[in-house]
Amino acid sequence: MTAPSVGFTIGSVTIPDIAGIHHVTLTVSDAPASAEWYRDVLGFSILRQVAQNELTKVMLARQGLSLILVDHGDQAVPGDFSERRNGLDHLGFAVADQVTLESWVSHLDSVGVPHSPVTQGSSGLLIAFRDPDNIALEFYTQPIG
Repeated sequence: MTAPSVGFTIGSVTIPDIAGIHHVTLTVSDAPASAEWYRDVLGFSILRQVAQNELTKVMLARQGLSLILVDHGDQAVPGDFSERRNGLDHLGFAVADQVTLESWVSHLDSVGVPHSPVTQGSSGLLIAFRDPDNIALEFYTQPIG
């Protein structure tokens, strides 16, 4: 039996550990259609779809990342995604290096997804693109060291 993790202390307060991101949930206009886009463009596997009342949720996974797409049916608030509204600004997917980033450039080109050129970000190289609901996405190289 291993001892529970105690986190770290700031002053007299102990902050518990976080092991990582369990999942990310994105609100989309059509969860099944968006799930197909995330499968076909980004290589996610569609695990299951659940309909609950007005909600439709589709669970996806890829290389340890769980992504849930949810649409709120008739209860959805109308309007396009905007990173300037409170909530999600963008979702950045980590890639190992510039070679992998360039592979994504080629892949996005081949499936007709518009994207930015390779750009220097604050801690690596990146390309920016958007999903069918205009949600801002990025591929970002891992920082060295």
